[in-house]
Amino acid sequence: MTAAGGPVRLVVVGAGGHGREVLDVAEAVERLDPGALDLLGVVDDDPGPHPLLDRRAIRVLGPIEALDGLDAAYALGIGDPILRKALDEQLTEHGLAAASLVHPTASVGSDARLGPGLLLAAGARITTNVQAGRHLHVNVNASISHDCVLGDHVILNPGAVVTGSVTIGSGVMVGAGAVVRNGATIGEDAVIGAGAVVVSDVAPRATVVGVPARPLPDP
Repeated sequence: MTAAGGPVRLVVVGAGGHGREVLDVAEAVERLDPGALDLLGVVDDDPGPHPLLDRRAIRVLGPIEALDGLDAAYALGIGDPILRKALDEQLTEHGLAAASLVHPTASVGSDARLGPGLLLAAGARITTNVQAGRHLHVNVNASISHDCVLGDHVILNPGAVVTGSVTIGSGVMVGAGAVVRNGATIGEDAVIGAGAVVVSDVAPRATVVGVPARPLPDP
């Protein structure tokens, strides 16, 4: 992960819980490969205080505008796919590159084609012939099996299981402990509730819950 001529200078965007978990991944990479990263700190529009970062000696550099002109790559520490998309567009427009972070206990199989901004937390698993767009986040002990295609800004929360030959549109959130069966198609911006078992296709922007998963009624 070391850039030509030195370590990757890294800033994490987001000081909340997901951001601190991204910091965990970065610190694990650094422990395995000392000198791979130069962690500059965190940016967040919340001025603080941030006691959970302070006791880890992580600097809060200021709001997102603090990245302007900074020679650094960024990792998104934001769990919401819609907000992650907006930040990705904003930061890319400013010429910043997205860093990919893979925890040493995560694994990626053969023939995987994964876009920039990838985050694999501890115990995450991606197997063979998986294609994903920008800023895929696979949280602790979540997995994606063979022949899946995922769009941009998808997030799998802890323990989620995506089985083989699944197609997932951009902006989808798969809740903690949810299971998506072989061959299903999940439309863009859909939400799979925690613990749901998806046995059929899910429409774009739908929220499905339960076993088997069914759409929530309109409010």
